[in-house]
Amino acid sequence: MVSPTSLKDQIEEKVRTIEQLTAGISDDQAARAPAHGEWCVKEVLSHLAGSETRSFYDGIKAFLDQDTPELPITPGDNYLTPAREGASVQELRQTVIDQYHRIGDLFANLTPDQLTRTAHMPGFKDTPLGEYPALQLWAGAIINFHLPAHIEQLQNLCK
Repeated sequence: MVSPTSLKDQIEEKVRTIEQLTAGISDDQAARAPAHGEWCVKEVLSHLAGSETRSFYDGIKAFLDQDTPELPITPGDNYLTPAREGASVQELRQTVIDQYHRIGDLFANLTPDQLTRTAHMPGFKDTPLGEYPALQLWAGAIINFHLPAHIEQLQNLCK
């Protein structure tokens, strides 16, 4: 079983990378998609923040606050609302940074029992995560797959 401190350290490393990649990017550059159907920086950051009604942090916290919470996550949704379209890239960037620092702090204080808690994620039924992933598995997927994939996107977009 991975240690809670290790989870926090891994999240913090990813946050530093996102901070470095998006530092100084202009709003114009952040709103430009490289090609039709591809995401721009604002869409990537909005996706990393999660839904405005249920942030990514809220979804993780639900594992701890509820017995098998229903998490209606839709893979591939960028969650770019009109409000977020109107926000500056630095505001979106800060939302992501703050949220993932909170997630890291939450991970750092988890007990082994909490890491085994599950959630119902119908959108992941046909994936290796499965429909009822444990928090430890979900945290690993975020750290090892989700964040690196979007960091790679940002690397390409912020050149």
